[in-house]
Amino acid sequence: MTPNLLLVEDDKAAQFALSELLGDMGATVLLAQTGEDALRLVLKHEFAAILLDVRLPGMDGYEVAAAIRTLERARRTPIIFMSAEDDRRTVIRDGSAETYLRKPLEPDILKPALAHLLGDVNAASIASTAAR
Repeated sequence: MTPNLLLVEDDKAAQFALSELLGDMGATVLLAQTGEDALRLVLKHEFAAILLDVRLPGMDGYEVAAAIRTLERARRTPIIFMSAEDDRRTVIRDGSAETYLRKPLEPDILKPALAHLLGDVNAASIASTAAR
């Protein structure tokens, strides 16, 4: 089964590059440009992981993550925070996996991080594409 990933990124160029990379890894990628769009998608779909830009128009990534954690269906969905800035804040963890990666994301870092977070059969196929 192909994993569904949610990519929340407001920069069109970064969105295109990341969606291509994730698609090449065998994932189905749904895109959101704002936190509000992301929340709407989380209400409609189940995701294996969420890649979430920290700096978004309106709600920032941390606010979006906090709102996602209030939803039963996404409470334990792994979140990968992404930012070009080193602006990590203390993230409240409730047993869910969360990772912070600096942009631009390197495929050799992103693929193993996703494989680790997904931790299932799909993760093995994602990790194997890191060598390509």
